[in-house]
Amino acid sequence: MPFAGDAAAARAAVRTLLGLSTEPGDELILADNSGVAGASLPIIVVQATAEHSAAHARNVGAEHAGNEWILFLDADCIPTRNLLDLFFCREIARDVGALAGEVRTAPGGETVAARYGAARSFLSQEAHLAHPYRPRAVAANLLVRRAAFEQIGGFYEGVRAAEDTDFSWRLQQAGWRIELRPEAAVEHRYRTTVKDLRRQWRGYAAGRAWLARRYEGFEPEPAVSRGTARVWRRLSRQPARVRPGRPADPGRSERVRYLALDALLSAEELAGFTLSNRPSIRRRERSDVVLIAERFPALGDPLVEFAGTLDGARIEAAARPEALDVQLARSLSIDYREDDGAAARLRSLAALTVRHPFRSARDLTARRRAEPGLAALAPAVRRLQRDAGARVHVLGGPDARATAMRIARLAGRPLEEEARDTGPRTLHLRRR
Repeated sequence: MPFAGDAAAARAAVRTLLGLSTEPGDELILADNSGVAGASLPIIVVQATAEHSAAHARNVGAEHAGNEWILFLDADCIPTRNLLDLFFCREIARDVGALAGEVRTAPGGETVAARYGAARSFLSQEAHLAHPYRPRAVAANLLVRRAAFEQIGGFYEGVRAAEDTDFSWRLQQAGWRIELRPEAAVEHRYRTTVKDLRRQWRGYAAGRAWLARRYEGFEPEPAVSRGTARVWRRLSRQPARVRPGRPADPGRSERVRYLALDALLSAEELAGFTLSNRPSIRRRERSDVVLIAERFPALGDPLVEFAGTLDGARIEAAARPEALDVQLARSLSIDYREDDGAAARLRSLAALTVRHPFRSARDLTARRRAEPGLAALAPAVRRLQRDAGARVHVLGGPDARATAMRIARLAGRPLEEEARDTGPRTLHLRRR
């Protein structure tokens, strides 16, 4: 269970875990993302405070687990006592990498925001598994086969939203299937304030925009489109889709409030589509060397281990690989261009073209069609300019070299010798 909250919330999370019916050999693990849970609690407590994100807490918790199956259960969910038995009530096929337990709405929402979340039922596993792009599952109640988890390197850290959708899609790309276990259901408590809903909606939108940059062919559907579809169904008298655990139809005055929240959150979503999916802006010292890579750090890549030996290095990578070396990723300073939102790209592009119009024009005319656009590279150029005096090297093959040459040229910096698979030791850099 990933947990972030105060001491009272930690005690409530522990009570939830202790309420599960277990057998000898089962492990109850609280991955503390806040650093408030005491080690004297009657379950396994692991500290996961290196990054404030559910993905980091889940990964750290999984690293301390020893069994074949790992159940990820969010702290705002209320499970039935026999939840584990319900997951294993039927035989699980060998190619199933994860079982999605249903997420229903907890009764008794006391605020309009809580009732709105319950009415919209954002976390229904059945609805997510029917996604038109590719089946996906939320990690609020997700049983994962350890072999599948380790094969793809777990959840991506360094992102604030959509990490569970990405996990689901990478799992399927690796050849595993996801199945629904509707009987293994939990009840979920939704946000209770409009302020929290607005923050959540911006984060969701930033995560979906990030997915669109990672996955070719995926285009996030704005809430305006979904709302229009609901109105059209009502006008045409088509039956509405009923999601599991969704409460009864509210009264007229409540529907008016929901429509107002729809409009407000639609605006928040449009703003969120332009934002970065990074959990927070990190402050750090200037780097001595910048290594420009494509998908990094991939499991089994010899250059990944080499990068970990360098002191004062920062990695400027295009994207995360499908199978991530999560341990090394935590130990390195990595910036991903896929994390740069539209707002950051436009700001950086404007600054770059104003300050260096001739470099920008040259890049626009020389760029090949398959290469990333100038706007996609502009934030990386600005980051390199802030690393004054850092040497620029390539970490990878021809694609990485072509991108590195463009970034270095736009920043007005020389590109030094490559770090290739055949000769990474030619770099004369300070090691850790």
